[in-house]
Parts: sequence; C-alpha cells; structure tokens
Amino acid sequence: MKNSHIIPAFYLERFARPSVRGPNNPGRVWVYEKGEQPDDRATSVQGRENGYFAYVRPDGTVEETFETVLAKRESECNEVLELARSPIYRWPSGSEEKLAFYATLLFRRATQQRTFSESNWQKVIEDVRQAAADPEYVRQTAADITLKRGIPVTEDILRNAISAWIEKAIQPRSTRNSFISDLLELVEFGAAELLKKRPWRILRPPDGMEFVTSDNPLVTFVPLGNGVLHPGYGFRRPDADAVFPLAPDACLLMGNAWNVPQSLDKAATDNLNDVLVSICDRYVYSKTLSRTIQEHVDMYGGDRRYGVNAFMPLGIKLPQVRQFLRTHFGLD
Repeated sequence: MKNSHIIPAFYLERFARPSVRGPNNPGRVWVYEKGEQPDDRATSVQGRENGYFAYVRPDGTVEETFETVLAKRESECNEVLELARSPIYRWPSGSEEKLAFYATLLFRRATQQRTFSESNWQKVIEDVRQAAADPEYVRQTAADITLKRGIPVTEDILRNAISAWIEKAIQPRSTRNSFISDLLELVEFGAAELLKKRPWRILRPPDGMEFVTSDNPLVTFVPLGNGVLHPGYGFRRPDADAVFPLAPDACLLMGNAWNVPQSLDKAATDNLNDVLVSICDRYVYSKTLSRTIQEHVDMYGGDRRYGVNAFMPLGIKLPQVRQFLRTHFGLD
C-alpha cells in the first residue's frame, strides 16, 4: 500500500531548516513527543503511514486513488500556504477559500479525527445491535415495513437483515472506509464555517520566539480572560476563534474573540503555543530546538482529545440509531 503523509511534507517544510545535504533534499524539523527526547527528523519521513487513505472494496482489494485526489487538492493550495505568511501578500480572489480548505483538510485527516470516527462507528454498531435485540422495536418496524411495501416482512427477516449489516460493519475495513467516505464532505463544510470567522489576521511572535505546529494543526479556542485560552470547540461557536500556524514567524488567526495585536508579546505567544501543544495527537514540531516546548509537551501534550474532552457536540440533538434504521427502511 502507498506510504501516505498524514501531515503533508510541504506543510512541514514551512517549519523546517534546510538540509545540510543541499537544497534539493528534505528539510529538518524538531519533533517532540510526550515522555521522549526531541528528535531531529526529515520532513519526508515524519507523519507517514502505509494505506492511511486506502479504501477497501467489498472483495478485499484496496483502492488508493483517493490519495491522488487529496494530493491534487493540496497542491492547489500550496502557493497560498507559502505566500500567506508574507506581510505584503495581497490575498487574491479565491485564496482565502483555498487556505480554509487546506487547514480544515489537515484537521479532518488528523489521527485524532480518525480515532474519533472509529469510536463513533463502534457506538453506532452497538446501538444497532441493541435495536435488533429489542423485540418490540423489531415487531413494530417489521409491521410498518410490511404495511408500507405491501410485502410480508417477518421479524426474523428484519432481524437477520440487521445482523447481516452488523457482520459487515464490524470488519476493520468498514471502520476505515467510514472515515474515508465522508472526509471531503466534512472538509468542505468546515471550510465554509471557517470563512465566516472574521477578521482574518496574521499574528507575529516577538523576536527570539517561534510558533510551533503539530499533527493536529488547526485549533479552535475560547479566550477565558487573563490570557487563558481554552481549546477544542466547534467551528460554529461564535465566540470560538481558530488558529492555523503557517510558519515559525506567522500564524493565521480567524475570528474576533481573542483581542490581541498582530504582534504578540511573549505571554500571548506562550499561551498560543500551549494551546497547540495541548490538543496535538502525538507530535509537536518546531524549527528550532526549544527546552521550553519540550517541557510543555511533557506536561500536557495531547491532554485535549476530540470527542473526549474537546470538540463535543453539546446542545446538538443527534438522530438516534433506531430512528435512523427506520428511515433507512423507508419509514417515517
């Protein structure tokens, strides 16, 4: 299977030092992981996994054209990603849409999101299994299908149909396919929400400091006052800003909740880096080796997890699986 970049090498190159082997070789970044010593790695090898975007067909064969689709969409955004850090960049028409898509793509394809998707898929399977074991639900649904379609559907037929779906759903390939199948749809939705967060500003760190990035580089947060930033909110929340690091000297801020100047002081830069560190999945990256970043990664790197204690759908009434099944069978 193809060796896929979870975090694009082109993005990591924005935070890299030139290779001592020459300009045609991949750059180098410092990689931090909780409980480990920082490691100096090439951007070409960091954040790779075989078959990360592979789709498994029903016959067991692997379809990897989605990797090519994503690579094409990423390349369309590369110029904006590289130039947006410049203070003289004029943001031509369509550039904001490209950058919003790119940032949301990195958010949705991150390993935290895949873990979240897999967890939700297992919950759906368990809810469907409980529905199939509920005699009253099966009896009523079978009777309703019989009435609506005019053909006899017994409780055993319905129960067997649900069991057959479960047998397919519990296969590892079904979990992976669920993550892949709606990836671009979720990216388009998230990008549209990011474009609503105004204004967009490029933040700058003070002299001698840098922005870091991570394997989960698009982060939302709510300012709590006294410089405290609380990460992990939905894109639709009006008082939640979003940040996306573009380079060690540039970070895109989307929204107006965090009232700071474009040139940050040390405290604000530390707070922003801490947000990025706290919601990483596993890795944090920097251009320059930093003992402070290492200490902060060890203290609370990855403490915020999507679907666990961040990005929770509070206040949203999600459809119940039992109602979803009735809709699947053509019932109201």
